[in-house]
Amino acid sequence: MDFQNLLSAQKYLASLTRHGIHPELDSITRVLARLGHPQDSYAAIQITGTNGKGSTSVILDAIFRQAGYRTGLYTSPHLLDLRERIRIGGNLVGVDPFLHSLGEVCRVQKDLGVTLTFFETLTAVSFLVFKLAAIELAILEVGMGGRWDATSVCTPSVSVLTSLAKDHTEILGDTLEKILGEKAAIGRKGKPFVANVPPGCLTEWSKHESRIGFVSVLYERDFNGQWEGVERKGLRRFSYAGGPLSGTYQTSLTAEYQIHNLLSAMAVLEKSPWTVSAQSIGQALENVTHPGRWEKVPGINAYLDGAHNPEAAHHLVKQIGNVSRQPKQVGFLAGFLNGKDWESIIKILAGAGNQFFLVSPPGADGVDPVRIRDSMRKHQPDIGVVQGPFDAMCRSAFDWVASDPDRLLVVTGSLYLVGAVRKWRSGDDSPLSAGERSTAALPS
Repeated sequence: MDFQNLLSAQKYLASLTRHGIHPELDSITRVLARLGHPQDSYAAIQITGTNGKGSTSVILDAIFRQAGYRTGLYTSPHLLDLRERIRIGGNLVGVDPFLHSLGEVCRVQKDLGVTLTFFETLTAVSFLVFKLAAIELAILEVGMGGRWDATSVCTPSVSVLTSLAKDHTEILGDTLEKILGEKAAIGRKGKPFVANVPPGCLTEWSKHESRIGFVSVLYERDFNGQWEGVERKGLRRFSYAGGPLSGTYQTSLTAEYQIHNLLSAMAVLEKSPWTVSAQSIGQALENVTHPGRWEKVPGINAYLDGAHNPEAAHHLVKQIGNVSRQPKQVGFLAGFLNGKDWESIIKILAGAGNQFFLVSPPGADGVDPVRIRDSMRKHQPDIGVVQGPFDAMCRSAFDWVASDPDRLLVVTGSLYLVGAVRKWRSGDDSPLSAGERSTAALPS
C-alpha cells in the first residue's frame, strides 16, 4: 500500500481504531520479522508507568541528545501532528520516511494476512524509521501496561517504572498488584529496572524480580532527591542522591510532580551503559520541554495539563497550590474520555476550583458534558458549571480568566483536549489527525 500524503496515512490509521486492543504480540512480531527485525538494530530504554512515562522519556531523550547520541523517541499520544510520536534527534520524523515505512508495514501485513491495531502499526513504523535513520538509542514509551504492549517486542538495556496507580483497570486489572504484574513484565533478565514502587507493593515486586531476574534500582532505596526551593525565572533546582551523578541541578520542568520523573531519569543515566557527563545533563535539563504538562499559555494566566486519572489529578491540584501568586479563583476547562474514572477526577478538581467549563474532547470518544455537569451538581449544588460546544466553551473559559488578574485557568482531563485547545488557540480549525480513540470515518 502506497501513501501519497499525510492525509491519506491519517485516514488509514483512523480506520484501525475499530480493531481495538490485542493482548498478544504474535502479529507485530511476525510483521517485524518479515521486515528484518528492525527493533534489534539499536539499543533501547523502555518506560512504563501510570503517570510520568512521557515526561521521563522526553527528559532522557534530551540528555542523550545533548551528550551526542543519535536518538529515536517514541511516545504517545500526540497533541497536533501524528508525527510527534516518532522523533529522530529531537525532530519529527520526515514525511517521506514516515510514509515509506508505513507503506512497508502495510505491505507486510497484507502479505502475512494479519491486521495490526493503530498502536501496533505505529510502533512497527517507528522501529523501521529508527533503523533507516541509523539511530544509536531508542527511548520507547509504553502505550499501556507492558506485558502485551507493542513496544515490548524489543529487548531494552534498561527498563523503567515511573509510577503505579489504578488506570485502564478493565484491561490491566482492578488491583495495584495485578497492574504491577503487567508493568513488571517489561523487565529483562540481568538488566537494570529503575522503579518507583509504592511501599505496599514491594513484596509483590520482589516476586517479579525473582521470577524474571531483572536488577531492581528502587526509588527511596537506591536513589532519592527533592526540590530545592521554588521556580525562579523559569527554572527550578533539585537535588539527586544516588551514585556518581549525585548533586544539584536545575531544570525548566518546574511542576511539583516532575520531581519523580527527573529522579528516575537520573537513576537510568547512572545504570545505563552509555557515558553522559554532568555538564550534558545540566545543559539538557535547563532547556527540556514537554508540551501539555503544566504548560504555560503565553500572555494569560492559564496552563495546559493533560491529567487524565485520579493520581495525576491529585498531582495537578498540588501544583496549583504551589503557584507563587495564589489566585482567588481557579477555573477548569475540562473534558474526559469514556473509560476513564472521570467522576473521581472531578471530585478531586472540585476541591481546588470555583468554575468549570465542560466539553467533550474533539475527535475522541468523550464523556457527554451534561453527564459530568449533573454528577457535579449532585455532590456540589453551588459549584459554577457550564457546558457546551468546544469552541464556545474555549471562548468562555479564556474570556473568564482574562477578565480578572486574580483568576487562574487550567485546561485538563485529557491530552486530546489539550491538543485541541492548543490548536484552537493558534486559530487552526482543520480536523485533528488520527489518534487511538479517533472518531474519524473510515476511508472510502
